[in-house]
Amino acid sequence: MYMDQLAVEYLAVDDIFLDPNNPRFWTETTRPIVQDEKIVDAIHQNKSRIEIEKHGVDELYSSMLRNGFLLLDRIVVRPLKGLSGKYVVVEGNRRFRSLTRLRADILEDNIAESDVPQSDLQRFLKETSKIEVLVYSGDNGEDISWLLQGIRHIGGIRQWDPAQRAKLVSDQIDREGMTYTAAGQQFGLTSVAVGRLYRTYRALAQMRSDEEYSTKARNDYFSIFEAAYSNHAMRSWLEWSESDCKFTNIDNLKRLYSWISPDEENSKKRRIHDPKQIKEVAYLIENGHSTLLGQFEDFELSVSEARAQATANDPKPKDWRKSIAMAVSLLGDLPQSIISDDPDEFLEVLNTLASIIAERRQMVEAVLASQADQTSA
Repeated sequence: MYMDQLAVEYLAVDDIFLDPNNPRFWTETTRPIVQDEKIVDAIHQNKSRIEIEKHGVDELYSSMLRNGFLLLDRIVVRPLKGLSGKYVVVEGNRRFRSLTRLRADILEDNIAESDVPQSDLQRFLKETSKIEVLVYSGDNGEDISWLLQGIRHIGGIRQWDPAQRAKLVSDQIDREGMTYTAAGQQFGLTSVAVGRLYRTYRALAQMRSDEEYSTKARNDYFSIFEAAYSNHAMRSWLEWSESDCKFTNIDNLKRLYSWISPDEENSKKRRIHDPKQIKEVAYLIENGHSTLLGQFEDFELSVSEARAQATANDPKPKDWRKSIAMAVSLLGDLPQSIISDDPDEFLEVLNTLASIIAERRQMVEAVLASQADQTSA
């Protein structure tokens, strides 16, 4: 797809810069985009070096020290707008950082391994003053980092966080007009998985646009919003609109935001910090436990404690297998005379049973399909 927009060139290492907008950095919070003319600034490059070091640079550094800078997987760069002859890495930031760090250590005589010959180190310096790269010349510009890394990593080379995957597929749907199926095919996901990522991304984006809670929205809340959308009771309570891809009950939505955000008046504690807790609070909502819900909101009870109290006096669920077996047995044992005496009423009851069975069957098939989609995704 992008091969005709990539050209092999030899570039000076000093003219290539790490990407401060690297998708790898888009984890906890959404960051402001660093514009091209600012990318070369020392403050952004220093931050990028610190950030990329968290993503397995040491292993690449050690390999490069022993094996040299191999061209098995070229670094991809793009020209920086307004800065002639300068480039930013769009794929291969870890490899490029390993390269520049090793070069700096050689120049500063800071190589810890004493068994590597000086001649090898000097040859490495000479051979890597310029490197062979792929230069991207297409129109996607700043988005090409997400696209190229997404194609490589979203399918399993190096798994991304769900929020990162969701941003990538959402950009393709919203900006490029792709369908769920087309976006899924591009990145190796099912259309159902893409739909789930997209809806959750939109729900999180809704919090980012909220006047009161925008500054508290975090990318690592993604799994909580995914749980909220997936839970039928919670989704109904928040009144999800499929056509608008957002929750429409703003009052209830604000309550959810307050539960998942740090509370300034309670030592910045969060009422909900685990996606599994969505199911517990949904139970309180669905079953009308308003008093317990209030105690949960006032930090008098944790959500787990509130759920435990709510279910303490609930009747124990019956064994559904025994119940169904009993119903089947009773129906099968009815004598022929009962049917003959009142066939119309009997048929009406059978139709009611058939309707209940069909409804339950659809519910079971939906659960099985959802489980299959989660497994395949």
